[in-house]
Amino acid sequence: MRKTLFFILALLCFSGGLKAQKYSNNISVNFFLLDECKISINMTAEMKTIFESYTSEQFSFKAYFPNLASNEESIVSFKEDYQLPFECVSDYQKIRSKLLGATVAPEVVVYDEVKKEILYRGRIDNSYFEVGNRRRVITKRDLHEALSAILTDQAIIQKETEAIGCFINYKEVE
Repeated sequence: MRKTLFFILALLCFSGGLKAQKYSNNISVNFFLLDECKISINMTAEMKTIFESYTSEQFSFKAYFPNLASNEESIVSFKEDYQLPFECVSDYQKIRSKLLGATVAPEVVVYDEVKKEILYRGRIDNSYFEVGNRRRVITKRDLHEALSAILTDQAIIQKETEAIGCFINYKEVE
């Protein structure tokens, strides 16, 4: 009986019947924004679309504002003005920014909170090809592709892209 059970389990594992889950059920989607950055402002519609498309128990969404000029009032105003449906907080000490390696706003980092692993870091989509220059047609929705891969337990094809935006100033907290 024991040998039979072992044989069945081994057969299932080698035939693809039992797979280890690639991702935990605690994935954070961390947006790094600057309230005065036009690119951050212009990406809010896509951030809302992503939130609405991927709201689930597996994903949590939060926006961090790591610049000196962002205070409680300006962050609340940004959240209200652009109707962001997720929590927006200051990261003036840049604790989360440093942990996840954010350098530009807007930038997104998808992080597996259980496995302590960065799954995707970079742009939300390819709306911009350089600061001040937008594409007429968006051809890559990088964050959407990463979250879709996580939901279907597939490998994320491109784990990092170059975010285009305003630099996060790390000198102000040194």
